[in-house]
Order: sequence, then C-alpha cells, then structure tokens
Amino acid sequence: MRSRRNGTLESSKSLYSSISRSTDLSYNENDLVRFIQDNFKKRECVFFTKDVKSNDNLCKCGYSKSQHIEGTQINNQEKWNYKKHTKELPTDAFGDIEFENLGKRGKYIRLSCDTDSETLYDLMTQQWHLKTPNLVISVTGGAKNFALKPRMRKIVSRLIYIAQSKGAWIFTGGTHYGLMKYIGEVVRDNTISRNSEENVVAIGIASWGMISNRDSLIRNCDAEAYYSAHYIMDDLKRDPLYCLDNNHTHLILVDNGTHGYPSIEAKLRTQLEKYISERIIPDSNYGGKIPIVCFVQGGGKETLKAINTAVKSKIPCVVVEGSGQIADVIASLVEAEGTMTSSSVKEKLLRYLPRTLSRLAEEETESWIRWIKEVLENPHLLTVIKIEEAGDEIVSNAISYALYKAFSTNEQDKDNWNGQLKLLLEWNQLELASEDIFTNDRRWETRGCTLAALGASKLLKSLAKVKNDINAAGESEELANEYETRAVELFTECYSSDEDLAEQLLVYSCEAWGGSNCLELAVEAKDQQFIAQPGVQNFLSKQWYGEISRDTKNWKIILCLFLFPLIGCGFISFRKKPAERSKKLFLYYASFFMSPFVVFSWNVIFYIVFLLLFAYVLLMDFQKEPTLLELVLYGLVFVLLCDEVRQWYMNGSKYFSDSWNVMDTLGIFYFIAGIVFRFNSSNEKSWYSGRVIFCLDYIIFTMRLVHIFTVSRNLGPKIIMLQRMVRHKCTYNCQYESHWHLLEACINRGTTYNFEHCTFTGNESKPLCVELDSNNRPRFPEWVTIPLGCIYMLSTNILLVNLLIAMFGYTVGSVQENNDQVWKFQRYFLVQEYCSRLTIPFPFVIFAYIYMVLRKLLRCCCKNENKQPSTCCSRNEDNETLAWEAVMKENYLVRINTKANDSTEEMVQRFKQLDMKLTDLKCLLKDIAGKLR
Repeated sequence: MRSRRNGTLESSKSLYSSISRSTDLSYNENDLVRFIQDNFKKRECVFFTKDVKSNDNLCKCGYSKSQHIEGTQINNQEKWNYKKHTKELPTDAFGDIEFENLGKRGKYIRLSCDTDSETLYDLMTQQWHLKTPNLVISVTGGAKNFALKPRMRKIVSRLIYIAQSKGAWIFTGGTHYGLMKYIGEVVRDNTISRNSEENVVAIGIASWGMISNRDSLIRNCDAEAYYSAHYIMDDLKRDPLYCLDNNHTHLILVDNGTHGYPSIEAKLRTQLEKYISERIIPDSNYGGKIPIVCFVQGGGKETLKAINTAVKSKIPCVVVEGSGQIADVIASLVEAEGTMTSSSVKEKLLRYLPRTLSRLAEEETESWIRWIKEVLENPHLLTVIKIEEAGDEIVSNAISYALYKAFSTNEQDKDNWNGQLKLLLEWNQLELASEDIFTNDRRWETRGCTLAALGASKLLKSLAKVKNDINAAGESEELANEYETRAVELFTECYSSDEDLAEQLLVYSCEAWGGSNCLELAVEAKDQQFIAQPGVQNFLSKQWYGEISRDTKNWKIILCLFLFPLIGCGFISFRKKPAERSKKLFLYYASFFMSPFVVFSWNVIFYIVFLLLFAYVLLMDFQKEPTLLELVLYGLVFVLLCDEVRQWYMNGSKYFSDSWNVMDTLGIFYFIAGIVFRFNSSNEKSWYSGRVIFCLDYIIFTMRLVHIFTVSRNLGPKIIMLQRMVRHKCTYNCQYESHWHLLEACINRGTTYNFEHCTFTGNESKPLCVELDSNNRPRFPEWVTIPLGCIYMLSTNILLVNLLIAMFGYTVGSVQENNDQVWKFQRYFLVQEYCSRLTIPFPFVIFAYIYMVLRKLLRCCCKNENKQPSTCCSRNEDNETLAWEAVMKENYLVRINTKANDSTEEMVQRFKQLDMKLTDLKCLLKDIAGKLR
C-alpha cells in the first residue's frame, strides 16, 4: 500500500469530549463496521497515465507511481478517466474522528463518488442514528479564507439557530476555511450553550483528495472493531490541501481516486440533496416531503454551478446580497428591471468579478452567462436578502418565503393550499398567510369559506400551544380568534338568508381538511363562540329531537315512553307529516323511537333501574351463591361493557380523552374484579372482599349518573365547575401530603440524633454530626425545631388553602361569565354521542351488537370490495352550496365595507358639527370681549 502522508505524525494525544449531536450511541459497533464494509467503497487508480505537464513524474490522477497500488498498469494511449482507470475497493477510512488538542469528536467516512444516495442516507439515519431532518439547509459559497463581516456573522448565527430549532441538517464543504469555518464555530458555540438533545447536525461533504493529513484517517490493518482516528489540524501548512473542520458533527469524504482535484464531491452532494428532498415523510407540512433550501453567500464558479443545479432540481435558493462575487451578480440581476440580455449579465460579472472574468476564456465566459440565465429563468426559486438589513427575523422570513414560493408554484402542490397554510403557520408567517391565502377568492369558493376560516383557527391555536415565544403565541391566538369571529359572522349571514343551505354548510366535509366538517373543526379548535351561535344551536336541536317537533314538551315525550299508544293519537307533534295515511302510524312510531332525545331518555330510565337493582342486590340479596337478580345484574353490566367496546372501536384513542369514558371503564373493571373475588365463596374473606369492591363500584356508577345532568341548561355549567375544581383539589392534596411528610421528617430529625451514622469530623461515608456542648448535647436548642416547623406548616397551609379558594373562585367566575356559551359547547358532545348510538333501547341493544359482530366476521371471510376514494367537492350539491356561500361571502364583505364607510362618514359629520360649535363659541367669546371693553 502506498504512503500518502503529507506530514509526520510523531505523537497523538487524545482529548475525548463527547457531544453526541442528536445521535444514539447504543448501536452495535460490529454491525456498523460490517454494514460499511459491505456497502461502501473507495477508489484507487490502477492505470498509471503520466502527466506531461508535471515535472515530478506524476500520474493524471495526481499521485506518483510509487503511490499506486500493486498491479498498476501503464497507460500511454487513452485519456485518463476515473471510471475506466480507477477501481473500487472496500473503504479503509471510517469511524470516529478526534481532533488533536481540541477535544472534539465526530464521525467520518471515505466513500466512492458513485455511492448510491439511498445507501448513504441509510448510513446516516439507521447506522449513525441521525433523526430524520425536518429541513435541510445546503450552504454554498465563501470557500476561501476571508474576514467575515459582522452582519454576515449575525446571519450565520441566525441560520444555525433555525437549524437547531427546526431539527434541520446543514450541508457544507466541511473544511476549516471561509464560511465553513465560521459555520463550524457557531455550531460549536450552540453546542456549548445548549443541551445535547438540541445540538445542530452539521454535515461536511468534502473531496478526499483535497484533505490534508488524510493518512491519519486510514484504519490500521489489524483494526477490526470501530476505529477512532486522531486528526491533526495544521493551519500553518502552505499547500493547496485543506484541513477538516473540527466543529462539524459528520464528515463525508468523497473519493474518485485522485489527489489535489477540488469539487469532485459536488455530484454526490447534489444527488444526496435531491434524494432527501424527494423522500416521502407522512408528517411533513411540505407536501409530505423534506424541505430543502440552498443558502448562497459569495462564491465563484462552483457556487454558480451549485445554484444552477439546485434551481433545475426545483430547490429554492436564498441569496445574500452584499456578500460579494456570484451572490451579488445574481441578486442584482433578480432585482433588475427590463429584459435580461447576455451583455447585461456580462456587465454584472465585470462589476462584481473583474479579476475572475479577466482570466476566463471567451468560451468559458459564455458558459457562465448561460448558467446565470438558466438560474434567472426561475425567479420564483430565488429569494434575496440584503446584508445591511440583517436582523433577527430576516433569515427565517427569507427561508420560509423561499419554501412557500417553491411549494405554491410546484405543479403537484400549487392547489394544496392547506399544505401551504400549514407551512406558513409553522414558520409563524401569519401576515403572509392572511394576505396571500385567505384573500384568494378562487380558493375560498372551491374549498368553503366557513370551513377554511375554522381550519385556520384550529391550526393557529395548535401553533400557539407549541410556540416558545410568548409574543408569537399571543399573536397566533389573537389571529385564531379573528378567524373564528369571521366564521361566526359569515355563517350568521348565510343562516339569515337560507337556514337549510346554511345547515348543509355545517355538515359539509372536505378531504383538504382531513375529511372534517365545520362542526368538527370548531370543536377541535374549541371555538365556543361558533358552536354557541343560534344557527348552530338550532341545528343541534334538530339533531337532538330528530323528527319530533321542538315545540313538544319534554314531559310528553317521557310519558309516551310508558304509554306507547299516545304516539299515534296526536299527543306528539312531528316536523313532517307522511303523505300516505296507511304508513302514518308506522312512521310516527319509527320517528319517535329513533329520536336521540328518546334514546337518551330511555337510557336514563334504564340506568336508574340498573342502579336500583345493583343497590338491592348488595343490600338485600347478596348470597353465597348468585341469585337470579344478581345474574340479571351481570347481564346488564355485560351490555354496558359491549357499548363501551363499541364506543372505543368507533373513536379509537380519542375515547380516553373523555373523563366520563374513563369512569365507565373504571367502573366495569371494578365490577369484573368484584366478580372474581365474589365467586371464591369458599373463602369467607375473599367473598366479603368481593362485596366491598361491589360497594365501591356502586359509588363509581352513581357518580356516572351526574353526566346525565349536563343536558340541563342550569346544571350543565355547574358540573363543569365541579370537574375543574376536583382537578384543583387533587393538586392541593398532593401539595398538602408532601408538606405533611416534610413536617413529620423535620420534627423527627429535630428531636432525634443517631450518632452511629455521623462523625465529629465528617468523611465520605458519614456526614458531620451536629455541634455538641460539654454535656454531649446539641448546642442548637431542640425546642426551636418544632415551633419553626409548625410556623412553616401553618403559613404554608394558609397560603395553599387561600390559593385553592382563589382557584375555585376563578374557575367559578370564568365558567359563570360564559355560562351559556360553555353549556352550549358541552351540549354538542352529548348530542353527537346519542346521534351516533344505535336507536334500539337498552338492554335489547345487545342483539344488535351480536348482529354487527357476526356481519363483521362474514365480511372478513368474504372478499373485500374495492371502494372508490371519495373526491373532495365532487358532488353537484356541494358545488351549489359552496357557490351560494361564496355569494353570501361577497354580501358579507360588502356589508362590512359599507359599515366602515358609514362609520367614517359619521365621524366626518361629527367633526363638522364640532367645528361649527367651536366657530360659534369663538364668535360668542368675541361678542363677550367686545361688551366687556
């Protein structure tokens, strides 16, 4: 094997400082070594082709003949090409890299320039355990050493902050020069100031043949396990090679078998970025993909080629104007007015790159001009920021705007305005979302104005919860409330025009919002104002009573539950009368028993009977062997269990978000536990324990009865108050218990001293004893401990109790203030619960459950039918309803503008009147002054 050492490594002192940078070190190192050796190669030149321009008898690959591997052939005929004249061999440089005397450590790998992007990405995510990025920032330009301007340093710092907060990867050239060096320094500073879970992932992609001291990265022949290389950064060396940057977390060193040839890593880096940008990520707000942005500062030919490639790959670019060179050329041309010509491009090149352009041949100059013109053909992918305007938000605004422009102009996503809205809200671009999305009439008409406003309210409130910035969270909440108000006012406009069409808007769902309708979005966003408005409440009342007229008194409906013949005698009025008299009686009975209110009333009656039976069995009929009534009780609980299983099956994980459902589950499991103990009748203690568990379970079932009263307009809000105050009381109890134990410990420790567990001098195993007097008694008086503890507990309890009272008062006040609105919002859940229930009364609903299970099993055995996916907004009824809503929206906007104009005119009239009064007052004062004279 050849020797390619550029310097002598005499000694290596390893200073290890682990900064894990979002990686998991629990992987199996042997598996990692095996994975790398099986999938990654290096390249070696196997055909010595003499370079006639070289005086050192070098090959075209840049190495001398002695540095080639054994078996190298002589090539005197063909032009050297790495694909023909190099050979892939298993890579011999990978592992951890430790920078001497700096205490920094990262990961590195040497790989062939033809390495597959998928394999490399698997190495990074599965073997190096990097988290899937939420964003990729590819930094290009400024590869040479230069003094970074203070404003540019501020931009770089903000760039790293964005990468840290967004969970992004940063791609750079990875060397200790130019902008890459400064990026590494900012990464280092952020690593020191923040915890390891938030460390930035800075990935350097460099050319293997351009790395100084790279022989120290080659593994030893006997190294079978994971390898740690000791790398020396020699900044004082005067050769064309570069040192690796010690602050990058991962280094990818691209090899094509050459030495001293720069930029050979560009192709692999481009392919990797393209592969990452095309990966499907379900949770992404960027069209299901990983967003990537190219960040340009200064730069020359390679930077221009990188921008050109990025634009062709539909990757947006952020260009820093004022950073010099090619960045200024592109920025000036983007802002230039008029037609762009080759002469105007050349003029800009002469202005910003005079020395570079003077060294270029005419043909190469034309290539530069062509590349620039190709870049400027896609202005929507270019975003310019001025270095003199560098501020805290300029970088984040530029990146978010660049991503938004690229996303909204993409053929696949230009109509995905829901995704565009999520993207802008994620970057806190509230003004842009308001100005650019919700002012577009075509989108509003296509997707539904009310639905869109409620969707925006939901997204903004969700965004406010995850915002670390209090001001930003407040702005999101404020804008969410504004959208809710717009939705309320627009729906009121629609409802006043046509109640039936307005109610259709409430249940209209669209796939763009996850198949949700207006009511579901309003509930998820907790938009109580929207749910509490009269139009929505009238709709819920219709749902609650079904076909029964809302004018019917509740006592009449309950009476008909016991006296069925009254239904057909006109005792109950219905909203619709059947056309055929022969079917009149049947339809009346069907409409009555299918009403959610009737189902609710029947369930209440059944539940009260169930509690009475439960109490009777516990008090009067609890024998050693179960009686008939007790077996009936078991059957009723089984029906309740089946109903809970049905609700869990329909609602999924949302089932346990309701505290009443948790109480139901708890009650049923307690009952099952009681049965287990109760049936061990041979053991008197076990049998009695079963009865005690049943008694406790009865308390839970009785408390569950409180849920029934939420239907009451007066009692409903009071129940909400009780729920919230119970939470406060639980918190108080936790605090009280902890303080009580603290007091007990203080008293015990204050009056008891165990000298076997302490020493007079104190050491590592035993602490220092308290100071003693001449009689071996503690100098600190014991009687002080108890009074101090009592004072502490009294003051603490007083504070806690008063705090609890204050919390109770606040809870009562906040609920009482919005008493009607809170009840109407909670009423929605009760209506939806009983609208989704089967209309068969308890306990006979068990037969329906058995039928549903059997039908499900039969469907599983049979072949599944292919269902066509539902298309959003495809039905004619939906289109007609949305078109009508669009008209109502225009009427609403006209009315708002008219009110604003009227208000302005009214103010003008008031000012005129005031001016006239002032004029009269001046005249009066003049008259008075004249008379006084």
